[in-house]
Amino acid sequence: LRFLGLVASIDPDRDGVPESVRSAHSAGIRVVMITGDYLKTAVAIAQNVCILRKDDDVGVSAVDCARLRPGDTYLPHHEMDRLTASVRVF
Repeated sequence: LRFLGLVASIDPDRDGVPESVRSAHSAGIRVVMITGDYLKTAVAIAQNVCILRKDDDVGVSAVDCARLRPGDTYLPHHEMDRLTASVRVF
């Protein structure tokens, strides 16, 4: 057996998405992305389409959806509101 290499792929951003996100930001709209992607993948995509900026604290601005439901119980409403007020990527 010989190792020949690795292959990776990524779906490109759709045309116009970064511009649409910037336009929404300019209009005062808070853009949030909810995805089933692995968190690091979601962060990379969100940065590419301008939902997250390079200087954002990813630990605050992006979380795995599991944080909304630790164990098998959803967070209480006040905690959910506090968390979702600062998170832009789930």
